[in-house]
Amino acid sequence: MMPRVALAELPSPKIAVLDWGWAESLLAIGVAPQSVAEAPLYGDRVVVPALPDGTIDLGLRSWPNMELLRSLRPDLILSQANYGVSQARLQEIAPTMALPLYTAEQQPLQRSHEALVAIGQRIGRAPASEAFLDRSYARLAAIKAEMTAYDGRPLLIVKFTDDRIIDIYGTGSLFDDVLAKIGIANAWNEPTNNWGFATAGLDAIARHPEARLLIIEPGPPDEFLRSALWRSLPAVQRGDVATIPPTWVFGAFPSAMRFAEVLRKALGFA
Repeated sequence: MMPRVALAELPSPKIAVLDWGWAESLLAIGVAPQSVAEAPLYGDRVVVPALPDGTIDLGLRSWPNMELLRSLRPDLILSQANYGVSQARLQEIAPTMALPLYTAEQQPLQRSHEALVAIGQRIGRAPASEAFLDRSYARLAAIKAEMTAYDGRPLLIVKFTDDRIIDIYGTGSLFDDVLAKIGIANAWNEPTNNWGFATAGLDAIARHPEARLLIIEPGPPDEFLRSALWRSLPAVQRGDVATIPPTWVFGAFPSAMRFAEVLRKALGFA
């Protein structure tokens, strides 16, 4: 095991990050990671906060380039617990924080809060972590106050995997936690996995005719949107379909805040 580094005493600790949720969390408290797994895709899926130019790509999140990781001699590695390379193996390279996020307890927003506090304490940025969380909770409270003017229709949050199969986000998803914070009901009350979603066909949308449909881009192809099957859905017939730009479905606290803001805009509160 590598010796513990007093990161708080380093002006610019070299931090390698294997999970995008922890990468965005670092950036939210003003710390740029040295390297991030699948860095080129981060901008397309997480979007903001953006990685700095020159961030080194470590390869796959589930299986990074271990030789490259070792050669970078990071002061700290951040990974998601129980995902990808084991903490024991990473510890052979550098001190590692393997933090839980999506677990059987299905509380990703709370895990995100706890991780942000732990990361801030470890790298000497505790005040920045606390300030970010304080601002975030205040903003969520402000959005909740705005939502008293919402029509109350529950949301069905979906992401298309193809033109007939969707992932639906319910209990255990970051988005469900945000809905609870701002006072909007989630229409999906059926089982979900540890990551907070269920995979289903379009009949799942039809089973919730009262719901407003919220689609995470990219949506289905245009030709499908013109199909009889699509046009038969109750939400489509009512015009109760809204879209939001790409938002990381497996993110941490910054992704929760992005979702709250893009949802607010999609519902007409911008």
